[in-house]
Amino acid sequence: MTRTLLLICLIGFSFSNASGQSLKIYGKITNPRMEPLAFATVQVKEWKHGVVSKEDGTYELKVEEGKYDLVISMVGYKSQLITIVVQKGNYLQNIIMEPDGAKDLSEVIVKGKVRDRSEEIIRHVIHRKDLIQKAAGPYTCMVYIKAVQEDSLKLKLKKKKKPKPDTLAAGIPSAIDKELEKMAMAEIVLQLDKAPQGAKEERLGVTKRGNTEGLFYLSTTQGDFNFYNNLVKTPAISETPFLSPVSYSGLLAYRFRILRTEKQNGRKVFVIGVKPRQVSNATVEGEITIADSLWVILHTRLKMPSYHLPEYDFFEVEQHYELIAGTAWMITRQQFTYYSKSNKAKKSGITVATYRNFELQKQFPKKYFGTEVSATAQEAYHKDSAFWQSNRTEPLTEKELRFIHYKDSIYRATHTKAYLDSIDRITNRVTWKKWLWSGQEFNDHEKERHWSIPPLPQLYQPFNFGGTRIMAQIQYSKRFPSRQGIWINPNLSYGIRNRDINGSLSVRYLYNPFNRGILKVSAGREFAAIFSGDAWINQIKRSNVYLDNAFGVGHELELVNGLFLYTDFDISFRRSVSGYKTNARVDSIFGDVLDNNQAVDFEAYNASYGKLRLAYTPRQKFIREPREKIILGSAWPTFYVSLRKGIPNLFQSKVNFDYLEFGIEHELKLGLVGISTYSIRTGSFLNTKDLRLVDYKWQRRGDPLLFMNPHEAFQSLDSTFAVFKRFYQGHYMHEFNGALINKIPILKKLQLREVAGGGFLIAPERSLRYVEAFAGIERVFKWPFNPLSKFKLGVYVVGSAANRFNNPVQFKIGITSWDRRTNKWR
Repeated sequence: MTRTLLLICLIGFSFSNASGQSLKIYGKITNPRMEPLAFATVQVKEWKHGVVSKEDGTYELKVEEGKYDLVISMVGYKSQLITIVVQKGNYLQNIIMEPDGAKDLSEVIVKGKVRDRSEEIIRHVIHRKDLIQKAAGPYTCMVYIKAVQEDSLKLKLKKKKKPKPDTLAAGIPSAIDKELEKMAMAEIVLQLDKAPQGAKEERLGVTKRGNTEGLFYLSTTQGDFNFYNNLVKTPAISETPFLSPVSYSGLLAYRFRILRTEKQNGRKVFVIGVKPRQVSNATVEGEITIADSLWVILHTRLKMPSYHLPEYDFFEVEQHYELIAGTAWMITRQQFTYYSKSNKAKKSGITVATYRNFELQKQFPKKYFGTEVSATAQEAYHKDSAFWQSNRTEPLTEKELRFIHYKDSIYRATHTKAYLDSIDRITNRVTWKKWLWSGQEFNDHEKERHWSIPPLPQLYQPFNFGGTRIMAQIQYSKRFPSRQGIWINPNLSYGIRNRDINGSLSVRYLYNPFNRGILKVSAGREFAAIFSGDAWINQIKRSNVYLDNAFGVGHELELVNGLFLYTDFDISFRRSVSGYKTNARVDSIFGDVLDNNQAVDFEAYNASYGKLRLAYTPRQKFIREPREKIILGSAWPTFYVSLRKGIPNLFQSKVNFDYLEFGIEHELKLGLVGISTYSIRTGSFLNTKDLRLVDYKWQRRGDPLLFMNPHEAFQSLDSTFAVFKRFYQGHYMHEFNGALINKIPILKKLQLREVAGGGFLIAPERSLRYVEAFAGIERVFKWPFNPLSKFKLGVYVVGSAANRFNNPVQFKIGITSWDRRTNKWR
């Protein structure tokens, strides 16, 4: 009777929930230029409360079925009244706010003890900024960029004996200037075309001296520092865009104060201090100079927050604006000042970019702005001094002139045949120090060949299956003037306990640098993992090892922009290692941790198989260099399909299977809210007539203690298992980059950043439905051995739920490092 009453109550409760189901009205609020508006108020007319749009302009209002009058309002925009009828589902309502030109913007001010006109002045600029930007229209201009880097090293070095004169350095300036030796410099001349549809540059002249990898803004693709935009996007220095002070959202995120008033060309100008409020996140700090009555920006000096700069400790941009052709106020000069520092070293740089020869309201052909955003011809790297004298709009300092002469003289001296031969002799000289510590190298500058042999201590490899092995390996590489290249890596090893010999040889040939055309050949006899992607606790078990005698060929090529084709063919002669001798002491010491720690015994067999993978990223943007292509990414996801085929009878192959997988990978940049990444995949075996253990499709268990790449592994899955029929798998991660935690003043000082995400796995053949969620706090640190690079240390909590097992809440730690080449955390 009790169970019956309980069932009736549950059914009644379900019906009551269904009848009063909570729905939502949601959407995005933007201005006429489709830029998101934060802090706009959305309220049902009859209610006393409402919601405020987020920093990316999105809003969400919980309602039930019915008719509602929505009132949308924001400072500087006309209020709107929209009638909505919600029935049987969520209601999407995007809203475009219209600027309120008739309203006196000075009517609404933030009240304070002393009235300051600074916010009123900023409102005037905000009101006019659409007209200011439209005045130029599509345009083209010439840009000259000069970037200089100075590394000031303060390392405590032991006193060294005065070196003997080097007769090989004949022809090199005798007094090597240590200050100039640490410098680097680059100059670029380019034509910039810009329109609402996009931007495109053609670099007409490029010259580089010294190591220029640390220089910023060698291309306009590295950032658009136009503070008339609501969000200032600078992907080369920060994954998170910065909120402009000259925006309605900026009125709530910044404090303004008039620092001084001046007279420039007979006109009164205001120098306004800009400072973030305590609850702000991606905000700048500094000063903006605004012309009275015209309400235009004349000058800015703004500092970016180091919290959002993975590479720099300080970054400041200074801009000058001028009236062009009597119609448009344009940026004519930008100076970027930046540095990274530690207790012992400092890497600093200054980049100046000047803009001239504007052509406003220019008509570009249709489809002119495509996926190629920058192009450089080969002749751009070989411009003579006359070209630079006529195009150099920023004068060189006395020190920069000395640096150019110094580097040119060094270049001439060090590129003679006699000098290069002498360097080869020094490099190729065999010494005990090289063999015991740094490794031995052999170089041939005439044939552009390079051999590398590791030091003797690296021959000793104690942690291998079957015990200690003595392994020798060599690396050979050759890069051609055409940017083609070849890399050869042979290795040979001897097992002491089992007296066995393993080895491999791999050859990689880059024949098409622009479309990444690569040929690969490999052969060898090596221990291999049954599941190479398994958790580390399983990777060290003997049960995950077999002996692979293999030969393979592969090829990869970008067929058209964004479409990559990867093909592989492999022959494997697979053998069990159950007969190998192992260390019994490992079993006695780690027996409780390493369960099932014996090699799998199976009958030897041959396997021939091929693999084909096709991946496509629509609208992939790229930079064209003379002989290579630099991929910048796309706002679209990457779609891929992969087919792996076990080919029977070929070379006495026993395997016969077909595995097909589809997937999507995507990175979503959500402005001030952060960055989301997700991946979804599904796969199944179409044929399993003869499927062996090594070819299973495995689902990876979670790692104890360690937080792994959330797109490659589940954090809390209790065990590793194989799937043969269709499965569905998804991963999601969002990096808030301080969007939440920086709204709390006390926590903001700790320089923490928050992440969250989750994943799911559906495996019908195992009747398994699994879902997990995680959240974490991360902080950026500098590497102790390389203080000019950074890494993130994170602490995470992971929870999961499944219909087949229960897992407790787990705490994990993880480390990611900054990859300067891709401008991403890895």
